[in-house]
Amino acid sequence: MWLLLAAILAFCGWFLFRRLRRTAPVDDRLTLRFWRNSVVVTGLYLLFILLGAGLTRIMVGFNNSNFADVAMVGFFILWVLYGAVWLLRFLPSTRPKPGWLTRSRVWLDTAALLTLAALAAGARMV
Repeated sequence: MWLLLAAILAFCGWFLFRRLRRTAPVDDRLTLRFWRNSVVVTGLYLLFILLGAGLTRIMVGFNNSNFADVAMVGFFILWVLYGAVWLLRFLPSTRPKPGWLTRSRVWLDTAALLTLAALAAGARMV
């Protein structure tokens, strides 16, 4: 039954994609290199999320404290959001990137890394 449902959803998605593709204007910037780089960067982001999940699992495995669990949930959420910032930085785009992303990023990186370190250390110490 799940296979049939997946096949129906895939067919509907394919049909809608072909329908929209026919009516959408062709953009010359969307080349094979653009799509390849998009897939590579998205794959690296997914690996980054798996690395964060592994770190979170290792760190939570040491403690039985509720505070450690909450701290590591915060750690993982911040890990995913910080990875999303890097995804936005490297993902190819047809639009200009926002100013807060292209200007000096030291404050954003420092705040994220210090918060990640504080959450991990707090979970480890409890």
